Amino acid sequence: MMLHRAVENGYENAYCNMMNNDEAQFDKDKWIEARAEELLKNFSNDNDWQIVELLKIKLESKSIDADLYNQFITDICYSQANLEYNQNF
Repeated sequence: MMLHRAVENGYENAYCNMMNNDEAQFDKDKWIEARAEELLKNFSNDNDWQIVELLKIKLESKSIDADLYNQFITDICYSQANLEYNQNF
C-alpha cells in the first residue's frame, strides 16, 4: 500500500511540474510575443529604406524581396525580445 501511494504521489508531482512548466513557457512566449510586436512597430516608418539599402550591400544583391526583409526584421525583433526576457527573468 505504501509503494502504491508513493507511486501515485510521484505521478502527481510529475504532473504538477509539467503543468507549472507549461504555464511558465506560455507566460514566457506571451511576453516575448508582446515585446517583439512592440519592437516591430519601430520598423513601420519611412526610414526602412536605409536598412534595405544596407542589406543590399551586405547581401551583395541588387534587390531585396519584401518577404525576405520582413522575415529579417521579424527574426531580429523576436531574437531581441528573447534576449531581453532572458536578461530580465
